[in-house]
Amino acid sequence: MRPLEARGYRTIVYGSVARGDVSKSSDVDVFIPYVVTSAMIETTLFESSIKPQQRRLVQATPSYAVKAYLDIDDLTSVSFPLIKMRPEELDFYRLAGELSYLQVQEGRRVPGINKQLMLVIPTDSGHREFSVVERLEEAALILRVNAEALRKRTHVLLRRREIGKTGVFKSIVLSGEKNFEEVLRQLEAENPAVRRRIKSDR
Repeated sequence: MRPLEARGYRTIVYGSVARGDVSKSSDVDVFIPYVVTSAMIETTLFESSIKPQQRRLVQATPSYAVKAYLDIDDLTSVSFPLIKMRPEELDFYRLAGELSYLQVQEGRRVPGINKQLMLVIPTDSGHREFSVVERLEEAALILRVNAEALRKRTHVLLRRREIGKTGVFKSIVLSGEKNFEEVLRQLEAENPAVRRRIKSDR
C-alpha cells in the first residue's frame, strides 16, 4: 500500500487482515476503490520492486464491474476496477471488513463477515464471532449497514455456497504485452453482457 499511497492512490486492505482473524494462509487483498490507469499502477509497483506473478481481468457476474488483479504472489494481490463501481458493489468490501492505509499503520482492526458468514468482531485479546444468518439485525447494527441490504447479500452468498459456484463469470490471464484497457475494449466488443454493463454506467 505504501508506494501507491505515496503516489496519491487511495488504497484499502480488506478481509481477514482487516478483521484480524488471520492465519499463515490468509490472503492479503489490497484494493483501489475507483477507476485508475493500469499502466500507472503497474509502473508505481515496479518502481518499488513489486512485480506481479500474474495479471488477470475478472468479472464476477455478467452485471458486475470488471476489475484488474495483479497477483503479487500466491497470497497477495492488488486489484482495482476498470469501470465505475456501483455503491452496492463497494459495500462488499465494507461488509468483509476494510482498513485504510492510515488505519493499517495505526494497527486498527474492524468487524467484518468471513466466508462462512460469521461476523468477526475484534476484541483486545483476539476476536469473537457469531452467525450473520442467525443474528442478522444485530450484525447490521454492528456493521452500520442497512439490514435489508445485508439480508440480500447474505442470501446471495448462501445461494452461491449451496450450488457450489465461485461466481466468477469471466477470468482472463493477460500476456506480458497486453494492458488491461485493451483487453477490456476487446471484451466489450465481443461480449453483450460486458457491453451492457459498461453502457449502463456511462
